[in-house]
Amino acid sequence: MPITDFRKTDLRDVQDDVGAIGHHWHSRWRVYPQDVTSSVTLVAAAVANTFGDWVLIVPLNTVPFDFDILGIVVEEADTTLTTYFIQLGYNTINAVPGTNMELGERRFRIAEQPIKNANEILHIQSQEAPANSTIWGRLKTSGGASEEVEISVVLDRHIEVEREVPIYPAFPW
Repeated sequence: MPITDFRKTDLRDVQDDVGAIGHHWHSRWRVYPQDVTSSVTLVAAAVANTFGDWVLIVPLNTVPFDFDILGIVVEEADTTLTTYFIQLGYNTINAVPGTNMELGERRFRIAEQPIKNANEILHIQSQEAPANSTIWGRLKTSGGASEEVEISVVLDRHIEVEREVPIYPAFPW
């Protein structure tokens, strides 16, 4: 292929990617669960710094397109002055996340009860989850007393770019 053809193709790819990025920035956010009386409860293990069990957040076949998790909203938390660590993952079947299926993590601390900023999104930079995937969450804390948090997740549509960076093959990096 002559270099001039490559440059034209490359420029079109860049323009397409810029268009995809623009769509992503302006894409609407969705919250799950949609029912405002519902949230998902994550429970830490009764040992400090140990994850509790994975909990299903978004059921299989709920989101019909590739999507990104943008963040979480902490609706309620058990205790103050505890450090909370939430990890999100996905699976394309109705099973807990497997190796390298982590989407992102977020660490935070609740300073006072009731939570004054419960409506604020805690940002998570995630890789894309395939269409119709399940989303799961798990929790660990510094307290070691089976602390709980109730959360909802915020997501948007993932738009492919021409030269998508693949998920790194070994967690955590």
